[in-house]
Amino acid sequence: VRGLRCSFIIKMMLWCIVALCYVSFSSGIFVVMKEGEGRCFKVEVPRDVLIVGVFKSEALNNEWQLGSSRTPPPQGDQSMVDLFNQKVGTLSIEVEVKDPANTVVHKRAYTPTSRFALTSTLGGEYSICFRTASSAWWGQLRWKFDVSIHTGSEATDYADVAKKEHLDNLQLAVRRLFDRAQGVRSEMAYQKDREKTFRDTSESTNARAAWWSVLQVVIVVVTAYFQMQHLKTFFRKKKLI
Repeated sequence: VRGLRCSFIIKMMLWCIVALCYVSFSSGIFVVMKEGEGRCFKVEVPRDVLIVGVFKSEALNNEWQLGSSRTPPPQGDQSMVDLFNQKVGTLSIEVEVKDPANTVVHKRAYTPTSRFALTSTLGGEYSICFRTASSAWWGQLRWKFDVSIHTGSEATDYADVAKKEHLDNLQLAVRRLFDRAQGVRSEMAYQKDREKTFRDTSESTNARAAWWSVLQVVIVVVTAYFQMQHLKTFFRKKKLI
């Protein structure tokens, strides 16, 4: 029985290691950007976690096939492709990142295809906004904007780490696994703190609700007392009692 139990524990540990190897803390999406307008995304991370954003701008082709409500123009999207090729050299994307306290922690203009990186100072939801630094009243440019936001170990360039620290493949795999385990540990600690905050809020709300119920009972009792006194006075004046 002891041997079977040890074998089961070892298998569970192996499954956990395999699961950690496939854990991914990244998200990718593409949107249709419009000159003069912005797009914002949310990412929730614990404290002291690396956040890396990679974005790429491409000419917009066949917009009506991407779920857009726009009807296909007779000449196709060639005019928008030409406009993109004309403006891409001068186009700049402003990236603004706000922490959970709504404080701007990163703000900078980038080329249409670039990347940014920062480390979270607070645990919580970060707002990442992309907008063009220029606008146009007519001939507004629309283009395809690919965004990938990586956090934790997925944001680390392990090829660069292996080159700097002279790690072989096995050492690099162990390092990657260790970083992902640290990421899972940080996420668990963050969720535990959130659970504690939620529990404290719930207890405070329940306590206030209980006191409100007591206050309602007191108001009803006081109101009934004054009604009784008023009725007694009324009946005495009418000499009914």
